[in-house]
Amino acid sequence: MKKSIAYAITTMLVFVASIIPMPVRAVNITAQAAIVIDFDTGEILFERDIHTPRVPASMTKAMTAFVVYEEMERGNLTLDTLIPISENAARLSRDNVVLQGAPFPLDAGTYHTVDTLLHLAMLPSSNGACVALAEFISGTEEAFVQRMNESAAAIGMWSEFTNSHGAVAHYTNAYSIGRLVYEFIHRYPDILRITGAAYYVFQDEARNNTNLLIQGRTIPYYGADGFRTGTTREAGACLASTAYRYGWRIIVVVMNAQNNDRRYSDSIALLDFGFAEAARRDAVRAEALQELQASAVNIVYRGQPVNFSITPRIVDERSMAPARELLTALGVLGYTIGYGYITIPICGNAIGMCDPEFVIVVSSQVIDGEIFISVRDTANAIDVLVEWDCDTRTVSLRR
Repeated sequence: MKKSIAYAITTMLVFVASIIPMPVRAVNITAQAAIVIDFDTGEILFERDIHTPRVPASMTKAMTAFVVYEEMERGNLTLDTLIPISENAARLSRDNVVLQGAPFPLDAGTYHTVDTLLHLAMLPSSNGACVALAEFISGTEEAFVQRMNESAAAIGMWSEFTNSHGAVAHYTNAYSIGRLVYEFIHRYPDILRITGAAYYVFQDEARNNTNLLIQGRTIPYYGADGFRTGTTREAGACLASTAYRYGWRIIVVVMNAQNNDRRYSDSIALLDFGFAEAARRDAVRAEALQELQASAVNIVYRGQPVNFSITPRIVDERSMAPARELLTALGVLGYTIGYGYITIPICGNAIGMCDPEFVIVVSSQVIDGEIFISVRDTANAIDVLVEWDCDTRTVSLRR
């Protein structure tokens, strides 16, 4: 019985999570594309033009970091692995003509740990750090980019990445960046240790996080601990961000906001919205769950609990259960489902495929998208005895 009750509660939670509508409310933002994701459920709480291809700029670096963590998971790297800075990586680290963004010089022939290069890529946005990691993992940046697109596709993203840093235009979309952040934190939460830092000391100098929402930066948002900015002429002002507070984590992506200030005000507005919507949704779900638990019943046939995908419950003072699963558990064959009724063929006291004129009709109704029938009416139709235990809220069926 305890197992049956536990199963029932689990199915209640799954059911309740599926029935509460998530209305899209107006939020005043300037970003051309935006998405708000509930980290715990994966639900999209708000969206604007999330599938149109757009330039992600340095949000690309999150994809590079994701592949690095994949390599560490496979045992090919550790945070302490020393990565050489090639002539190519050093040259690109100084380039501000072909590559957009502020140069962050790295010296050829030097070595830095994976952890250092991840910090440099994700905080001050070092292009050279990305190239060095790409070359070490795949031999060339071009080969690494292919890996980026493969890994992106594997987690449900759409992407046409052509470089490891985003300082040259290529394309993905707001949904895909949101998906990346969602998967990244779920699979490799250590990334928040990096993206949540206000700065990183490199060569005796504090290198600031370009994400101003982080605590210790200039527009701190309570609970913010990542994720990545992106700014180029083609991309406009972009930001992927996440924050954790009150037991919820919210992920927000804005692409091509009106300007740098608005990317932050847009993100703050969407984070506020996300937390408010998560609280509203969970309050409604808690109320619905309480109602469901109050009306839920257990069904036992021949001493064995019957498991259902949707919990049986009291409706209009009658015990109701999903029709197909109840009839299957009782061994009923040849039944047919009509609009508002179910016919059960009867041969004396036997259940089976009989003359269709000899049938019993049991009324049915749709509850939560599933066809339910009365447990007692069904039992009476096939000569099954019914007993009700009020203390355990259990319907016992036996022949």
